[in-house]
Amino acid sequence: MSRSARVWLTAAVMLTVAGCAGQVDLGKSVTNRTTVKAAGSFNDDALRTVDPCGLLADDLLSTIGKKKQGVPDRRGYSECSHSVTDPASGKDIRFVVKVGADLIGAPKQVGKSIAGLGVFETRTSSGCSQTAVTTRGPDHGLVVAAYWDSGDPCDAAIKLLEGVVRTISEGKSKYDDTPGSLVRLNPCAAIDDKSAAAITGATTQKEPDDIRGCRYRTRPAYISVKYTIDFDPGQTARSYSPVKVDLTDKVKGAWQFKTNISPDKCQIEWVHRALSGNRGENVNVSFERDPPDPGQDPCAKAVEAARLVATKLATS
Repeated sequence: MSRSARVWLTAAVMLTVAGCAGQVDLGKSVTNRTTVKAAGSFNDDALRTVDPCGLLADDLLSTIGKKKQGVPDRRGYSECSHSVTDPASGKDIRFVVKVGADLIGAPKQVGKSIAGLGVFETRTSSGCSQTAVTTRGPDHGLVVAAYWDSGDPCDAAIKLLEGVVRTISEGKSKYDDTPGSLVRLNPCAAIDDKSAAAITGATTQKEPDDIRGCRYRTRPAYISVKYTIDFDPGQTARSYSPVKVDLTDKVKGAWQFKTNISPDKCQIEWVHRALSGNRGENVNVSFERDPPDPGQDPCAKAVEAARLVATKLATS
């Protein structure tokens, strides 16, 4: 996917409540970056340990409205949503929190700050997002989006963001430190430079998509590594006729597929660790060359990269 396309997609994700994966129990290296707060709770490594659904706790949401029944809806490791009822209007306010989001196109200058983090606002016809910039180069941040048709969603979003920043700075809402979990791992450390160059054909640059995804890019090819929480890829990719491939002695039956959206990109995905609720901690490794090379099989390259990632995870 082109950089410009990702700019549009990122903007859409920030203000869209996507289908959510529900409640589950989860029971360093890289990049030339500048951290906005040199130490503390807001660098990428620290934000990987934050459970976004814990940020939508009763005590925080109750300062804005009456929390709706049910548990927050999780989408992957870093995004969660829930609703409250505004006591004055009786209308629902829908919140989405995303931790460590990719902020492509974020303004270099911002007009306000919370706890030393620059904050900028984005309004749409359906809602408002407030974003605290946590890292520059690449630009990552905490995003709180609010959807409310009976009041100012920006006021609601900034109030929740203030609580989110305070909760994280106090070291709360953490994932358990579970052996074998992917939650703390940096995807930009999954493949060493020499191996990435051997697969793509040239020295690669590491480009984090967000704190859960990384591209090892050269021209005109790239490898992508992503960690997420999702269903069995054999089911989610069923419409693409996936086939099973064995990666290592321990990782057998990973799923290989191409999508209609990106027919030149070959993806390998497998469940690294099973979770409750019929979900798992999944690894997705893909390879794409643009324009494609008729003499090169992108799936052979994707399998090669996936084997490296699986082998590295076995010793992590």
